Amino acid sequence: MYIIQEWKNDPQRGQLTQRDRKAFIESAYVETDESYFNHRHLSDQEIKLRALTKVFYKVLAEEPWSEDWIRAPDVERKLSKFEMNKDTMPLAIQHGLLTPRDAVKAAREAAIENDKILKENPKKTAKELNIKRGPYDEIEIVYIAGTVSSTATNRIDRDNIYPVSVSSVANVLQNHICRDMVRPFTMAERFLNCTETKELEKMRKFACDVCDFAPHLLDNDNVSLLVVLLILSRSDCCRRFENNGIRIEGSTISHRKAECMKNKMGWRTSEEKKPYDNFATEFQGRVRNACSPAPRAGRMSGKKPQRKSSTPIGTPGGYPSPHMGYMAPPQVLSPSTAHGVNSNINIAGPSMQSIYPQPSPVAAPSGPSPAVSRMSTGAENKENNMVEPMDLS
Repeated sequence: MYIIQEWKNDPQRGQLTQRDRKAFIESAYVETDESYFNHRHLSDQEIKLRALTKVFYKVLAEEPWSEDWIRAPDVERKLSKFEMNKDTMPLAIQHGLLTPRDAVKAAREAAIENDKILKENPKKTAKELNIKRGPYDEIEIVYIAGTVSSTATNRIDRDNIYPVSVSSVANVLQNHICRDMVRPFTMAERFLNCTETKELEKMRKFACDVCDFAPHLLDNDNVSLLVVLLILSRSDCCRRFENNGIRIEGSTISHRKAECMKNKMGWRTSEEKKPYDNFATEFQGRVRNACSPAPRAGRMSGKKPQRKSSTPIGTPGGYPSPHMGYMAPPQVLSPSTAHGVNSNINIAGPSMQSIYPQPSPVAAPSGPSPAVSRMSTGAENKENNMVEPMDLS
């Protein structure tokens, strides 16, 4: 503010230009960052806040929503551009709109004028005020992504790319999430602390609209790319491009991001990029959970599919199935039934290993248990000479 006031007090200087404004904002950012952040220990949250503040200061300085970022049709092959849709070209020529930039600018000016009339007459509708939208919904343009050569650019099939109306492009630019931002630090805090579902949904809608209607904001020299990539993941952006017939690979988005970080932010090392990347991962998860929450656990619909294999899961076919249920403890034979076994050495059997609880000795029936009968040999069954286990307690 001091720099701008000094400018205003100097009668020798003319009107404030866009270049002057950009220089003011960037110099103000450098001084503010130096005094507020640079001379004290920062917490993790403050480190993220500092990185986001730098992004939004850059956005404020460069105004990426202006029509100046819509390049001319004869631009260098490696940069993306818009082309007039051949089907609506006659209508555009009829209204004197020969380039995409001119068409979008005219659509934006018409929308601003219509909004102004509606605000002056809040009790009347657009129909009552006889407000006409003009031909901008019918005039369409096609987005052509940058390629490695002019030959590759010419080979792109324009018929497979979904054309967008110039009014849609103008609407996204006019409603850019940062367009009315005057305090980048506050905007950074808004992102850092945002947890409300409606606010997160609004941010996601903005990012999706940029991919669908103003994809030129995702070029490697447009700092809006870093704002969108805070909200949507690389794969989400590529998926939306693909749905619109635009072929952009994930590696292209990553390359654009790296170039934008290096040239716009001055972040060249992974350590400098880390605060932005960490928060982007966190915030994308926050947006994903708010807009596409996971289904609740334990509410399975329908029956479980039956297994076709007769072999139990996890049991190899070459091994017998384990015994299930109660198994009797080892028997200790008495001298009368030992049949020659040295009964003077009375060794207790090993403790029973079973996953099922054992029946109480008191509650056990007097006769032999079914398990004991099952475990006895055929000869013992014939002679019926099984005895109860000896009480060793």
